[in-house]
Amino acid sequence: MNSERKHTAATIFWLIGTTKDLLAPLALASIFSCLTRLISLGIYVLAGAGLVKILDLQDLVALQFLDSGGMAGLIIILGLAKGVLRYLEQYVGHRVAFLSLARLRRRMYAAFEHQAPFSAATKNSGSLLARATSDIDKVEVFFAHTLPPAVSAVVVSAVATWATWTQFGEQPALIVLGAYLLIGVIIPVFGVRTLRSDATIIAEARGVQNQLLAESLAGVEVLHGFHAGNKTMQRLRDSTSEAGTAALSTGKITAVRAALTQMIMWGTLLALFIVLSIQGQLGALVILSCALVPSFEAVRAVDGFILGLQDSLASARRLHATATRKPQVTDPARPEALPETGELLIQGLGISYGSSSVVQGADLAMRPGEAVALVGASGSGKSSVASALVRALEYTGTISFGGVDITAASLEELRSRVILVSQEALTVRGTVRDNLLLGMKEINDDQLLAVLEELGLGTWLAQQKSGLDTRLGDRGARVSGGQRQRLALARALIREPAVLILDESTSALDAATEQRVLGAVERRRQQGMAVVMISHRLATVGQAQLIVVLDEGVVAERGNAAELLAQEDSLFSQMAMREVDRILPG
Repeated sequence: MNSERKHTAATIFWLIGTTKDLLAPLALASIFSCLTRLISLGIYVLAGAGLVKILDLQDLVALQFLDSGGMAGLIIILGLAKGVLRYLEQYVGHRVAFLSLARLRRRMYAAFEHQAPFSAATKNSGSLLARATSDIDKVEVFFAHTLPPAVSAVVVSAVATWATWTQFGEQPALIVLGAYLLIGVIIPVFGVRTLRSDATIIAEARGVQNQLLAESLAGVEVLHGFHAGNKTMQRLRDSTSEAGTAALSTGKITAVRAALTQMIMWGTLLALFIVLSIQGQLGALVILSCALVPSFEAVRAVDGFILGLQDSLASARRLHATATRKPQVTDPARPEALPETGELLIQGLGISYGSSSVVQGADLAMRPGEAVALVGASGSGKSSVASALVRALEYTGTISFGGVDITAASLEELRSRVILVSQEALTVRGTVRDNLLLGMKEINDDQLLAVLEELGLGTWLAQQKSGLDTRLGDRGARVSGGQRQRLALARALIREPAVLILDESTSALDAATEQRVLGAVERRRQQGMAVVMISHRLATVGQAQLIVVLDEGVVAERGNAAELLAQEDSLFSQMAMREVDRILPG
């Protein structure tokens, strides 16, 4: 078994395992499907028997006790029963499908939640969730349109073959059985490998298209400003062309399969006509011709769901790979409690992305109420250190808080003590209150209003008719970048962390507003909150008691601003001079 087949088998078992308690109602849906198909077969057989009576041909022995009125009444009863069973089949089958998809969504969201949220591999990965949502919807075919059609095809063909054998003899039964095998087994296998490959290509192209559309809508101003719309459209056309080629290949195989199916169906009728005519069983020919209509329909459903199944499995394989991927960071089996406050100690910190090392041997100690600034050129490892402090990525060395190794604590407790506010301030669809609380219940409105006023958002909020109930819209579309950053900082401050990490989190603020925000942070620092400040603007970090300069992932310098500036050849002095030159050129 090759790797692709192993992956497909593992995916199927994973899907079944995700919803194994729903297998019983799925089996019930299969029973309803079988009964619906068998009743349909019975209705056609009765119609054929009635036609035989009208034409005064040889009658079907098993139905000789029924007159024309009895046949008509039985057809009506069976028709009503078929309608009820069809409804039950659809209800139970789709209920199972929707419940299965709901559970699959929860499982996928749980898988995303356990991926490191700030790591380079998952940052800015909203397209990943959009693609997963599309894939989950595609998997409905597996749950709703796989088992019931397959079971009913086997049962209906078996019953029809057995009835033909007992009523009309061996030769007609073998002809019918051969047709069922060709239509339900041989033809569906034809071109499966190509269909699977095409489905994978189409699914991947659809994901690329979704990503391009999402990025284009989010950054339409940038595309227009840099005249990059044509290039983006060309990428979209290339992806569409690739998907179109795969879809054309799928269409050709589908057309060939449909043509072969029609040839077999008409060939079966011709073979039955020859055999039964020789045997003088024209009545049997009429009845079998009627019976083949619903039985062929049941068997042909196998070919139909196999076409959709390839697309469904292509999506399911991607979901399986994501859901079973080992998270970068996990909770310990027996979490150890963290103290409310304590020293944050970093020893020999090392961080790598693949084979690229970004931080090597960093050491840092922070006491409660101390402010430390991490500065350095872009790519020096500052943000990676910040991510390590909240266990958003794997690292070497040790980080402890209050004497407890942070890897021994639960992620929830750690991230309630140490909170990171990044430059990319997240806002969710909802109200201002929703964005500040994010599920917290212990904070009242007065506390929210107080911290917003402290950060300079009081006037803005007073201008909103709904106050804290003001809706921000998608991605905070109704607020500026600076307002989003202050909302993110307010969200952190109301949680009263022991350590607050500011990673370029005031970059969108003007100088006056930035000083007001830093003043709010400073007041909390004086009350015992430790602060880690990461910024390219050295004026922002001037209040720090300790400045740590990172150079290519290594701690190159440390000291307060006065000490480092007194050393003319220090990296910090050179950074300060470059900043002054940008402000006062020449």
